[in-house]
Amino acid sequence: MTTTEHSPKKWSPPTERRATLHESLVDQLIEMIQEGELPPGSHVPEVTLCNHFGVSRTPMREALKVLAANGWVVWRANYGARVSEVDAQETASVFETLGGFELLIGRHLVERIPDAELAALEAMHAELIRHHAQGDRIGYFRLNQAIHARMARGLNNPVLLDLYETLSRKIYRARTMANYGPERWLESMQEHDAFMQALRARDGTRLAALLEAHNAATCAVVIAELLKAKQQGWADEN
Repeated sequence: MTTTEHSPKKWSPPTERRATLHESLVDQLIEMIQEGELPPGSHVPEVTLCNHFGVSRTPMREALKVLAANGWVVWRANYGARVSEVDAQETASVFETLGGFELLIGRHLVERIPDAELAALEAMHAELIRHHAQGDRIGYFRLNQAIHARMARGLNNPVLLDLYETLSRKIYRARTMANYGPERWLESMQEHDAFMQALRARDGTRLAALLEAHNAATCAVVIAELLKAKQQGWADEN
């Protein structure tokens, strides 16, 4: 996906907290990278983005330098910025680590989640089913992520939540790149059904095992897609 095929997201002005212009641009550019509008390895079209956002090159350059400092892009003198590649080995390591957190979440969430919060997850799950039935992959993906994040918050463990969210952000780009086939998408939906069944039964042992297995299955698909994309890149170069 490129910015010539799909227009960048509509410009959002600085928020009431008086964010600087380049801070607001940073947020917009990160979202574009996460959503695949600026794919890994692609050149960042500064002039096109400046025209779209109605800004000069100075705040755009400031924003790109912030992204470079945080690993989102690679800055090259006399060339500009290129979106950083997603490393399959690092992604696999992050998924492996998240698997341990999923076990903790599964074991303890059933003991700590109040009925009202369970009802909220039930509502989100019902919406997830609708996204799947309608073939809405983007809506399904975003709500899927929101459900996992809400379960992590349900532990009321700020240390775990901070680490979980940091790791999840690290692999967000990799997840968006994985084009799940119909079979895996159906499996994902069935796995989420099983999560809810275990939550309703307050069965922490089962929920922990289901969450860890779901994480491993998602990892396998994402890594396969990353390796395929890398091989395709080599083929294109040759």
